Amino acid sequence: MKIPDKKTAKSAAERKEYAISKFPSDYNCAQSVLRAFAGDFGAEEDEIVKIASGFGSGIATGQICGAVTGAVMAIGLYTSEISDRTEKKNKTYGLVRDFLKRFEEKNGSTDCKTLLGYTVTNPEIVKCLPEDMQPKIACRPFVESAVLILSDILDEDKKGNRKVIKNNNLKV
Repeated sequence: MKIPDKKTAKSAAERKEYAISKFPSDYNCAQSVLRAFAGDFGAEEDEIVKIASGFGSGIATGQICGAVTGAVMAIGLYTSEISDRTEKKNKTYGLVRDFLKRFEEKNGSTDCKTLLGYTVTNPEIVKCLPEDMQPKIACRPFVESAVLILSDILDEDKKGNRKVIKNNNLKV
């Protein structure tokens, strides 16, 4: 499947469908979220898949959710064209804070283990779980949520309608 490019810019719902089209059969949560946005910024799917390969399953530790890290990497691509380093850093951090705040408000946490209620990296635990609690099913709502939230944030930012979050008390 071709990464959506600027010519085929997608709605949030289309991005969500694209993100889950190969999750979890071919790609992890981070890869799935990042690839839904990568084409807008001229990134190649092969490179995206390589870059995000270690970020699934809470960076392979059950810590920060891979869908969250995929979205944060997409934000980095979004702000990559800003030439002034200070401006780029401020813009990136503001978007990341906004994303983290919204993701946490919707899902209760940004931590993989907290979101799932178990450590996804422990195969002994995972194999004993019922089908609906397996990561391939249980993580899907977080992939979808990350894509929809980031789509909203980027749309707001492009239109100049986003409130800038300079500091907050996230539990991340």
